[in-house]
This record gives sequence, C-alpha cells and structure tokens, in this order.
Amino acid sequence: MPNAIDSNGTQQIARGDIAWAAVWTGFAIALLGTLAAGTWAFVFAGKGTWWAANIGTLCLFCGAVVTGFRARTAEPLNGAFIAVFYFGTAALAIFSAEFLRVMPDPLPGLPRGDSTFFFVWPLEQLAASTLGAMLGGWLRQRKDARGRDENLS
Repeated sequence: MPNAIDSNGTQQIARGDIAWAAVWTGFAIALLGTLAAGTWAFVFAGKGTWWAANIGTLCLFCGAVVTGFRARTAEPLNGAFIAVFYFGTAALAIFSAEFLRVMPDPLPGLPRGDSTFFFVWPLEQLAASTLGAMLGGWLRQRKDARGRDENLS
C-alpha cells in the first residue's frame, strides 16, 4: 500500500533499514573532523585526551546530522552504525599504538589508572551519533514538509 510520503522518495529509503551511502558520508565527516581537531588539540594547543575526544564527539554529531539529513529519515540506527565504525577505528588506532609501544602511558590529560575515559567516551559517541542522526532526519522531513506546503498554495 502506498504511503502518503511516497512523492519524495522517503519510503524507498525506509525500506532498506540502513542508508549506507549517508552512513559512510557521516563517518567520513566525523573521522576527518576528528583528525583535524585532534591534531590541533594535541600538537598546537597542548590540550589533553579529553579535549580531542570531546571535539571528536562534536564532529561525530555533525557527521550524524548530515547522515540523517541525507537519509531523509530520523532513524537512530544510521547514527548507531556511524558510532560503531567510529569507535572501531579509534579502538584500532589506540590498540595498534599500544602494541607498537608509541602510545604514552598515561594518555595526556588522564591520570594513571583512570579508566573513566574508556567507559564514558564510547557512550558519549553513541549518544551523539544517534541524536545527531535523528536531528538531521527530523530537519530534512521538516524541510520537505514545508516545501510541499508551499507547492500546495
């Protein structure tokens, strides 16, 4: 049965649970933003790990908003996939650096024995990416609804 929103293609995107092209775009935005901001936080500003992590989470949120907007749906699962890919990439980098013995111990800005960072940061990422994807989808749906209303008058 056709949906009332078939005219803008939303149902077609919603049939496939994940908008993969939008997810990869959001992941790229988050990763590139984090690399740029993290480099600034560590090298130029002398800030610690929390600065880089929080700036990276902000970049992740922005990437998720773009994902939701491109996907045309407020589906939090798109954002959750970005968070999984993002955390997987960060964990791989951390573990690889630890294995190669290039990771300082403790990380800059974290006291020795402080494991709070490794529990809070992934939760922060998941919250930022799911809320960002929902916000982006909501903004797109609102924009599309406003465009349809203007065409009717």
